[in-house]
Amino acid sequence: MISEQTRSRPRSGRRGQPVPYEPSRPLVVGRLTRAVRRQWPTVLVCLILFSVAGIAFDAFGGVRPWVSALFWAPIAAAAGVAVAGARELSRNTVTSLSSLGRHQGYDVVGAAPDLTGRILHQLPPHRRTPMECVIFQPSTSFAGAFRDLQAALDGDRVVSFLGALPGEGASTAALCAAASAAMQGRRVILVDCDLRGRSLTRALVLEADQGIVEAMQTPGAWREMLAEEEETGFHFLPAARSNSAWRSLAGTPDFVDLVGELSEVYDLVILDCPPALATADGAMIAAAAKRSVLVTSWDRTPLQAVRAAMRAIRSARGAKTAIFVNRVPAGYRFGRFRPD
Repeated sequence: MISEQTRSRPRSGRRGQPVPYEPSRPLVVGRLTRAVRRQWPTVLVCLILFSVAGIAFDAFGGVRPWVSALFWAPIAAAAGVAVAGARELSRNTVTSLSSLGRHQGYDVVGAAPDLTGRILHQLPPHRRTPMECVIFQPSTSFAGAFRDLQAALDGDRVVSFLGALPGEGASTAALCAAASAAMQGRRVILVDCDLRGRSLTRALVLEADQGIVEAMQTPGAWREMLAEEEETGFHFLPAARSNSAWRSLAGTPDFVDLVGELSEVYDLVILDCPPALATADGAMIAAAAKRSVLVTSWDRTPLQAVRAAMRAIRSARGAKTAIFVNRVPAGYRFGRFRPD
């Protein structure tokens, strides 16, 4: 997920106006490095295809292969770089605050930095997870991001977390948010509502025979199905392995009643929902919460997917929905992070 950083101080220009942002050399180098990592397969494929095509064409004229290769290889490499550059420039992903806030009008409630190996290796080997970082390294920017998230969501008793697409880190964000809230003295329950993915249940190393579905079927029996996180004490309602691929929580009155009952017992109920665009269940399950948090991944989640997910969530519930940005690289905060 993320790394340490601080927010850069605004610089003043003439008449108190801010000076246009100029990225420092390390930030530019970092962005170029990530672009190369993404696009080197494109360059390689173009190099092979153009070179083979050129050598095959020259072979009909009797040109020796190695001579033809010396001629076509630079041309193929240049073509590959051009194609890769075009692909990189055409990417329209979450990389700036303006792309989400001022331009799109979305409520951005925070960002979590990418956890680097330097930070994780300060923890014992068996505790090198995002949640353990929140618990045992509260001074890091990563832990601070989830404290800030709690402040932004203050007053909301039921909050749902979901991504636009699978792999955005929504389950990890929900887990860290629960740990952070519990460490601030709130009585918290985390509910795994993703019956197919069961990411939270697996992350907490649980294989429960009963879970959220069974809790809905038997009113008041949810207390017997709870697990407790040993370090922070927050409660967790797992998703048991299901034999039916058609089972769903979406649109069931029993699920809404269960969430209402949980909100009367706990200060904060966090629902980890399926991705909004993977199935129709994600947005519908999130409708049971008073606030939805759409978790996006920095420089990975397409803005088109963000817009589609927001439409799906709003059409299902019409309530407050905010965006949380995950895995922000070291040195950036929506394109304006700087290293510590």
